[in-house]
Amino acid sequence: MAQRQEETTSPKSLFELLLGNLSDDAELMSTRERERLAERDIFSELSGEYEPLDESRLRVIDIQRRVARVPRLDRAIFESLAKLREEVSDLQSRVDELTELARNTAKIYNATIHELGDIQYELTMPIQVVIEEDEEETVARIPELNLYASADTDSEAINELKQEVIDLYKELESSDRKLGPLPQSWLETLRKLIVKKNG
Repeated sequence: MAQRQEETTSPKSLFELLLGNLSDDAELMSTRERERLAERDIFSELSGEYEPLDESRLRVIDIQRRVARVPRLDRAIFESLAKLREEVSDLQSRVDELTELARNTAKIYNATIHELGDIQYELTMPIQVVIEEDEEETVARIPELNLYASADTDSEAINELKQEVIDLYKELESSDRKLGPLPQSWLETLRKLIVKKNG
């Protein structure tokens, strides 16, 4: 009889136990529900400021983390810097050599002769002259006539060259023998450039 009573009371206690568990679950569910509502309230307050991270931003953050883990100045970087320093030094010495060479190289520029400095000869058009200046002397040239003159200054060299033009013109004009192709071309050029005045 006692056993039967325990068996009959047993389902009741089981039922109470289940009810107790259900109330615990309900309490747990209500706790979870409260947390979810609290999160929703936080996100609604931050809705103006909150921006979900897109994939590209996450990639940038990942790269930044990886770079932060790499030592900034390791041996390879020091070696690269030393090599670059050597190359820069070599380039600087080459620039210095070229600068020195440029100082010692002749300056070349053009000038124009408008008159020959002799009243008997007049130019019909200006003659282009090439001037080469270096530390030792100045040379004035007329490449078309294969004429040149040298002096200490460009003005002196040009004056000497003017006289060379007159001398070549006189010599070619007074030649009584047949001229070769090159002297003949010089004479034709000079006849176009120079007019001899009477008197």
